[in-house]
Amino acid sequence: MPEPWPDLPARLRRPLLRGASGELPAPVAVMQLCAEARDQAEVDRAANALGASLESGSLEVGSASRASEMLRLLSQNPDAWRITKAVLAHAEHDRPPSTVEADLAHWAGVFDRAARASPEGSVALYSLGNPGLLRAATEEAVSRLREWRVLGASRTVLDIGCGIGRFAEALSPEVAHVVGTDISREMLRAARTRCTGLSNVGFVQTSGRDLACFAGASFELVLAADLFPYLARSGGNLFDGHVAEIARVLKPGGDCLILNLAYDDPEAHTVRLRQSAAAQRLVVRRCGTRAFRLWDGLTFHLSKAA
Repeated sequence: MPEPWPDLPARLRRPLLRGASGELPAPVAVMQLCAEARDQAEVDRAANALGASLESGSLEVGSASRASEMLRLLSQNPDAWRITKAVLAHAEHDRPPSTVEADLAHWAGVFDRAARASPEGSVALYSLGNPGLLRAATEEAVSRLREWRVLGASRTVLDIGCGIGRFAEALSPEVAHVVGTDISREMLRAARTRCTGLSNVGFVQTSGRDLACFAGASFELVLAADLFPYLARSGGNLFDGHVAEIARVLKPGGDCLILNLAYDDPEAHTVRLRQSAAAQRLVVRRCGTRAFRLWDGLTFHLSKAA
């Protein structure tokens, strides 16, 4: 069978193919399409190609179902290209590492500006700036935490790099207390607004260097969603240093969930995480699993011996 959408440029065809094959979740494929498109007209061209292939019946059943989902997302999120480009304009993900101080100041500024551009897109670009899609992705992740038995009514949670507080809000009914930290003032402003009225949720602006403001053995669960890719791209030893800090603040028997480890060379960073965890006597219980339907982030579960 010939490859679909031959009239599209390779940069637009690639995310569609990865989405239709199931290699990428539909929201991630649409986000990548928007990132590659030079203007809204190219997004519309890709959407028209999807629609034509569905009308002609040229796709296999599984691919057709996934193509239909991508087309639905494009139709329901007409601002996806604008929001994706607005957030990426502030990201500078390819910036080479510098000093710890310079990198932390850079990321704080990046997320301040991104939060102003799109609160939802700034913490999960695959949400396409859609609060409903972000809520669905967050609820999916929380349901996995529930399945993995790391939540509980007596547990205190530290959410590192909490962003706009989406996990703090979602976890509030499930645990005793949630503390969210971030280096971005704008992110924390949005998080406090989102969690207004939740008496068991609090937020702290931190330096990003460590977790020094927390005593040892303070938390039963540490959550780090989309944090480690930025630690990995920073100077100094922030990646390994944060593994050591997580081990320090975890209570015996506590758990750490890292959702998304690196944006490039995930295999090398997985080896690095294993080594760092072993040095801190943390047990790796889940290592790079794909656990989500709406997101392609890999999951890592570490635990501290009781």
